[in-house]
Amino acid sequence: MKDERDEENSDDGIYGVVPVFLVDEVVATVEYYRDKLGFTIDYVYGDPPNYGSVSRGGAVLHFTKSDPPGRRNGVRRAGPGNGVDAFFVVPEVDALHVQFAENGAIVITGPASHEYGMREFKIEDTNGYILVFAAEIDI
Repeated sequence: MKDERDEENSDDGIYGVVPVFLVDEVVATVEYYRDKLGFTIDYVYGDPPNYGSVSRGGAVLHFTKSDPPGRRNGVRRAGPGNGVDAFFVVPEVDALHVQFAENGAIVITGPASHEYGMREFKIEDTNGYILVFAAEIDI
């Protein structure tokens, strides 16, 4: 997947990363990201659908159908308190939090400022993946 516009901004040729999450229902997942989180559905592939992609700004996520159903490749497999599945850096946290909450996203923690220079909030997607949206702040 080559993207000339981003390659010129990279010193070492790496210009992006795309997490691929295991999900039971690809269509329901991409629709959730569109309807609740404001992402664009880039594509859904297969008949029946077994792979999909969403994007918003510079962020891209892919989803692949879990076989068997119920399998996940996220941090929840490691037990409570073990990180997040995706960390999104955004320019402004509070307005995004309001947008997601108003759209019915599952908000785990509201916006909070932290001593490490980030203001962030945490949500859970429809498959149980934990997502953090964060903006840099002055400390």
